[in-house]
Amino acid sequence: MIPIQILGAIQLSQHAVGVCAALASAASWAVGTILFKGIGERFPASAMTLVKSLLSVLLLAFSLILVGWTRVPFSSLGWLTLSGLIGIAAGDTCFFAALRLLPVHQLIVLMMLAPGITLIMAILFLNETPSPIGWLGIALVLSGVALTLGADLRWGSSQGRAPTGLVFGILSILCMGLSVIIAKVGLNAVPALEATFLRMAAGLAGMFIVAAAKRQVFSWLEPLRGEGLRWRFALAVAVVTFGGFWLALFSVKRLDVSIANTLLATEPLFALPLSVFWLRERPVALAWSGAAIAFPGALLLAFNA
Repeated sequence: MIPIQILGAIQLSQHAVGVCAALASAASWAVGTILFKGIGERFPASAMTLVKSLLSVLLLAFSLILVGWTRVPFSSLGWLTLSGLIGIAAGDTCFFAALRLLPVHQLIVLMMLAPGITLIMAILFLNETPSPIGWLGIALVLSGVALTLGADLRWGSSQGRAPTGLVFGILSILCMGLSVIIAKVGLNAVPALEATFLRMAAGLAGMFIVAAAKRQVFSWLEPLRGEGLRWRFALAVAVVTFGGFWLALFSVKRLDVSIANTLLATEPLFALPLSVFWLRERPVALAWSGAAIAFPGALLLAFNA
């Protein structure tokens, strides 16, 4: 009886760690988005993806030198490489392209489709089925996030919707959702840090091949040339590499994809207070109501092991 209780406690602890990692990843993406603000509008989407991937690979390689590298099964290597090509090379490029064509508020609202799409993919391909409590938690989190974003959209500007930007945004969501499902398969026998490195390296290789084919490698490295911009870009990349990508995979490894992706969708709830203290913005009361609704949903997901 005691070993069973110990095993149950370990499983609960793993679940709680996964939940904390997902929420920390969402918070990191909120910080990274603020740091990236304005940079993505100055350079082509492909250049942003290439430089971000390059810096991420260097940071992750240095980290792996410190912590060590384990043997990666060939099957996992294949799945993670495919995940990186789809999610990093294709998905991030589409995201940056949408960011250039759409107002930030419209793009964030569009990204609300991501948890639903990933949930459908997880049910179809991974046979994951959340419990009734899990469904309630998902509904509360998504409702709270939708309220927050809806209030932010109403408060801000929502004009000038570009059909091309919407297409890029939807393509980004599909690529990122599919890449998470594929990464879940490859994560079975690989630590999250190594998996993050392999995905990022695959995305970087894909972007270098495209840049070389177009003979635009040096022009795509333009974001590295501005002195002040270079350090701001490097800081943003460091935040999203370890806080965003790594912690996201860390949570996906320990949670069902449907639960992890819902918690990752709480990024706007972290961006709300950050916008107050960092950007001196004043969100409307409805936005804070959304945060209040999403918080108990996150708690349900946290304790629904």
